[in-house]
Amino acid sequence: MSSWLWPARRAVEATPQQIMVSGAAASSWNHDPMDGDAGWKPVGSRGRPVPDWTLEKSRMYSLASYRTNPMARAIIDTYTSFCVGDSGVTFQATNTDVRQVVEEFWNDPRNQVGQGQELALRSCLLMGETFRELMTGPLSGVVRYSPIDPSAVVEVRCLHGNPLWPHEIEFRIEAVNRTRTVAAVDDTTGLRDGQMLFWAPFRALETDVRSMPFMAPILDWLDSYDTVLSNLIDRTALARYMVWDVTVEGEQTDVDNFIAARGGTHIPPSGSVEVHNNAVKWEAKNAQTGSYEDTNANRSVLTMIAGGAGLAKTWLAEPEDANRATSLTMAEPVRRRVAGVQAVWLGYQTEMIRFAVDRAVAARRLPRMVEATDPKTGQTYDIKASDSVVVTGPEVAAADAQITAQVLLNLSTGLEHLVQSRVLTAEAAAVAARKAWEDYMGIPYSADLGKPGADPDPDDVATAVDDATTKAKATLRAVGDP
Repeated sequence: MSSWLWPARRAVEATPQQIMVSGAAASSWNHDPMDGDAGWKPVGSRGRPVPDWTLEKSRMYSLASYRTNPMARAIIDTYTSFCVGDSGVTFQATNTDVRQVVEEFWNDPRNQVGQGQELALRSCLLMGETFRELMTGPLSGVVRYSPIDPSAVVEVRCLHGNPLWPHEIEFRIEAVNRTRTVAAVDDTTGLRDGQMLFWAPFRALETDVRSMPFMAPILDWLDSYDTVLSNLIDRTALARYMVWDVTVEGEQTDVDNFIAARGGTHIPPSGSVEVHNNAVKWEAKNAQTGSYEDTNANRSVLTMIAGGAGLAKTWLAEPEDANRATSLTMAEPVRRRVAGVQAVWLGYQTEMIRFAVDRAVAARRLPRMVEATDPKTGQTYDIKASDSVVVTGPEVAAADAQITAQVLLNLSTGLEHLVQSRVLTAEAAAVAARKAWEDYMGIPYSADLGKPGADPDPDDVATAVDDATTKAKATLRAVGDP
């Protein structure tokens, strides 16, 4: 029973040690594990940076877990498969000349941008950052790149101290420190220029400069999951060894005489006969594995792992505990989170492609402005060469085209009845149908969708919906439409 003079303290989310190693308390709690200094702030640091030893430890454990922990591998492979797998990553260009330049960069045997998407995204998820040294031909404008290990980076310097404007990166290769400028749009020329790409997608704060590995929050839970399961396997193996408990009535001399008469305390051979009188009792002993308790504990740990990774528990293990309705209900939040990671990654790939286009413009292989066609109106206009290309990826979760088609058909039937009942005019019904299309499908209505003579069969409508959705999304991204 606690005293009213000294009430019990409320439990907090993090211990002081966790706060210090995560850098969450800025400079007031900084602690150097090497010499014990505390309360210091690194020169030139801003915001709440994660200490270097914490960042490197997270990278090390993240990579080790992927190589040795099957659950960690399942999490990373799930994200890479949905974000860049299946049909893969490709690009869209609305100008023929720009497309030719992008194809040369994309299919360059030294780059292999398209083929290396899965490996590149996996590396970014495990390391939390991506550094690529850019090598641009001074005359041709051809761009190639070389990946740099994030652990080799010594410092990321920001322009005018703005954490949103990384400017220079110092890294150490073969005992030599090198400095490269980060690729960015030059305010004078309007073209992207630089010597290195720097991507940090998993920053916690706007003031953060470096990024933590994707699995950093669940590394301890992955280790706990592996520990409980390993202990259960070890105890199961030990339980296979049967132990005999032999009781001999009498004094210790009687016990010693019984052991001497048997020739030792060895276990009777299989298939043998052990003869004794009423004074001796044999009883087999088996160790309890505790599998029920460990299984329930691992289920709780797995729930925390799945939640922290942004995936449904049924996507990782134990699908027998969920029915179809439950799985579908849990799928939507997961799809949105995976789609968010994919959108960030495709944005980075688009910037890399546009850098290659800008370098071709600087080398006068492309004009600064090119002609593009608006897919909505069919009108042509001039835009920047780099703005005419965008990188697209596979659909994270294909929509149920049959259900979509049925809903649209029901909507059209309802509007038709309203027109026949003279509640709505034909023009009003057409406006309502177009508005419903845009709200439900999430893409603008185009004139191509309103052609007469359409087949009302649901399967055909479903196919048309999928084709129109894919085409509209690709063209909207290509012209930079938000």
